Amino acid sequence: MKRYTLFFAILFSAIAVSAQSSYDLSARGVEPARPRLIPYNNMAGALKGDASQSRFVAVVEEPTRSEGGTSATVTTHYALPVAWLNRQVLLRVGYASSAYTVYVNGREVGFAPSGAMGAEFNITKASKEGRNEISIMLDKSLLANKLYEPKSLTVEGIEIFSQPTIRIRDIAVKTTLNEQGEGVAEFAVPVKCDALNRKEMRMHYALRLNDTTVVAEGYREMALDMRREDTIRFACVVPAKALWSAKSPTMLRLDLESRIDNRIVECVSRKVGLREQKLRNGKLYINNELISPNLAEWEAIKSLDEAKKYGYDGIVITLDRGAERVIEECAERGLYVVVRTPIDTTLLGDDIRRGGNPSNDPQWNESYLWRNSHALNSVKANAAVIGYAIAKGKTSGLNIYDTYLLLKSLAPNHLVIYEGAKGEWATDK
Repeated sequence: MKRYTLFFAILFSAIAVSAQSSYDLSARGVEPARPRLIPYNNMAGALKGDASQSRFVAVVEEPTRSEGGTSATVTTHYALPVAWLNRQVLLRVGYASSAYTVYVNGREVGFAPSGAMGAEFNITKASKEGRNEISIMLDKSLLANKLYEPKSLTVEGIEIFSQPTIRIRDIAVKTTLNEQGEGVAEFAVPVKCDALNRKEMRMHYALRLNDTTVVAEGYREMALDMRREDTIRFACVVPAKALWSAKSPTMLRLDLESRIDNRIVECVSRKVGLREQKLRNGKLYINNELISPNLAEWEAIKSLDEAKKYGYDGIVITLDRGAERVIEECAERGLYVVVRTPIDTTLLGDDIRRGGNPSNDPQWNESYLWRNSHALNSVKANAAVIGYAIAKGKTSGLNIYDTYLLLKSLAPNHLVIYEGAKGEWATDK
């Protein structure tokens, strides 16, 4: 009987450890990734781009910090206005040096297994009128950090903002060339309804060149039931001179204004570069012109001026602290970008048996897929981005293969590379 008792104790202990490991690896409560999106209460404010002037952005107090062993907690406060009580409240964390858990008023609202990439959390249910407390708990000892080892315990870019119950969730665009060499831009704006009842909205859109010339404008209407999501779509023809390329990095401005019962509920303005990208027979084309990008490692140069000085026309950059701003600048300056997901297993050995390097360990499969899809969706609308790098590492395996297939399904005309493929098929040649 004692032997059976010991057996079951060991079995349940192993199950508990396995469950805890899985719990520490999977994202919880993280919103679908998108580029930073700040809503404004009028278009004039959206055009200025000063988030501090938006009624839909809360003032966040200076954070305090406490440390203990391998962990640290960053705490801050914000006031929830009465006008936000019928809106959704979202928290964006721009950067954290390790995996972290978010608490609002003592209630867990989410867990990000990769802090290097920006992440958003819907904190509506945990918020209350008046003063609210946010605690972000970082821990170096978490298993999730094995894929990207933290060197410190820091948090940056904490933002609180609100969106209406039927809200813009993302903005995507695909451009193809017509027979005249003009661009046909197809915009897709996913809209999410968080209300408990049916909601109707009208979205006005305008695409402008040089902030003045109207390329296209109009509106679309949508009705969504409880907890539903759908996509507003519109298309327009863009003159060839307005297309983005490295030689002529033309940026246009997309303005979106949402109305419910003819009241403006949010305004968003975003710069966009429109170009066609095709990958045919292993060759890359931008606007039907063959390109052979010569890319520098961002870690080796740390300056876009230096990249151009030494003859590079683009960079490979890990989506880590400050990377989003660098990628935006590349679009404005006409430099190509390959975005690497923050995964680095170069120091974890070459053993690809179970329990060895994570690239071939099944318990890390979901982590590879989630981190890479999160990275892709964070930057996919940027014209400078021509490809994605799965990770930094020297070994290949199941997780690399599955991630390659996922990224190719999401972005078939973009490069997908992995430096550690060693001649195997899990990388574009």
